[in-house]
Amino acid sequence: MININKIQSVYFVGIGGIAMSAVAAIAKQSGLKVLGSDSKEAYSPSLGVLENNKIEYFKGYETDNIKKNAADLYVISAGEDLANPEVKYIYKNDLPHAGFPEFLYVLAREKLRMVVTGTHGKSTTSAILGHLLKNIDESSFLTGAVLQEVNSNFYLGNGHYFVFEGDEYKNEFDDPTPKFQYYKPDILILTNLEYDHPDLFESFEDLKKEFELLIANLPPDSLLVYNADDANLVKLAQNTEVAKVSFAIDNEADYRAVNIEYGREYTTLDIENKFSKDLPTRALGLTEQYKIQLPGKLYAYDALAALATLRTLGFSREQILLNLLSFKGLKRRFEVIGVKNNITIIDDYAHHPTAVKATLEAARVRYPRSKIWAVFEPHTFSRTEATIKDLAIAFGSADEILISEIYPAREKSKDFSVTSQKVADAIKKHNTLYKIHNTVRKVENKNQALKLLQDEMEEGDVVIIMAVGNFNKLGYEVLNCLNQKI
Repeated sequence: MININKIQSVYFVGIGGIAMSAVAAIAKQSGLKVLGSDSKEAYSPSLGVLENNKIEYFKGYETDNIKKNAADLYVISAGEDLANPEVKYIYKNDLPHAGFPEFLYVLAREKLRMVVTGTHGKSTTSAILGHLLKNIDESSFLTGAVLQEVNSNFYLGNGHYFVFEGDEYKNEFDDPTPKFQYYKPDILILTNLEYDHPDLFESFEDLKKEFELLIANLPPDSLLVYNADDANLVKLAQNTEVAKVSFAIDNEADYRAVNIEYGREYTTLDIENKFSKDLPTRALGLTEQYKIQLPGKLYAYDALAALATLRTLGFSREQILLNLLSFKGLKRRFEVIGVKNNITIIDDYAHHPTAVKATLEAARVRYPRSKIWAVFEPHTFSRTEATIKDLAIAFGSADEILISEIYPAREKSKDFSVTSQKVADAIKKHNTLYKIHNTVRKVENKNQALKLLQDEMEEGDVVIIMAVGNFNKLGYEVLNCLNQKI
């Protein structure tokens, strides 16, 4: 257990990560001395966080960085291991170290910790909650993506709550414990549960056990908020005695969206609140109405999860209404980065098949008469191999589909049989079988994709780039080409 009273200085190994830089800034704003290192110069948004908080860091990992800058605690990124000379030195000399979730828990120990986790929607749901609670209560938050309205993925305030995005990925290279286990939530929000991270979990059952343990460790006076449209979560929620609140669109729930209107500018949700204290409203079957700027059913779930949580905690509809409407969304989550020549360019982080499908369906709702281009970079061989059947059915809402080479991250192609051509072929086979009329093509690299888009995009088209690796700047390059045509 980290004794925060004995810590005055912290050194972050891998400080350039989006979460690591945010935790470093929170530590600095909490009054600690902060230093760190990374393999190279940090890039946006982490670079801005470090510069704005005047946090110095070394570019390149060297043992001397540690020897000459002793710290009370070393926070090590999950992406670094003993191949890193700094990590090797820390372990060899038995220096006090931790993953950032362990350290973040200590920094937030006096707050009511609100943790959002699930396979999809956890970034947006935690961002909505963070945005609302920052405005209403001056509360703190840390998410895995940047909120557009504040251009940051974190905020340290003086309010009662601290909202965390609960990541199921490992804490450190030698500690496979999911990060969310270290946050010890007082309020737990579960968005959905599907198989993911096959590089860490051999089966869905292995992943589900971690969620079971997370729920089992909730304190008696905690609150569990869960999606009643997800059968896996319903089963998990049945096995706890803590206070429970459900939300849903398709099934009965404590908070249910009974009518959703998807407009060009806003999505409108009419919600039945079983806990409403307005007796005439309940008697007449009236609903609470809210609006969000985000399109599609997946974002409706995210908003509904946040609304169910805050209304249960006693926040009023009036407190939530305008603050929810002002939420613009996250960067790289259905982010419209530009419109030129009536061609709309959208940047998105989707890589799991369910997220890809939901993103394209949201685009079809918002742009019903447009030709939709889907440029997709499969992420990791293990995930692509495990989900290729689901990927095959995820692109039905697109008209033109470009599949890039698989982004390997930490994996090697020789260890897997899946290829991007197999992904493209699986999509073609499904679309042919179900008479879905779209075009599927494989592209070798980003330059080929850019050239193809330049040649074939037309006025009124919508281009969605869904990438995590090499392709994640393609949208801006397409936009730049459009600007040059003017």
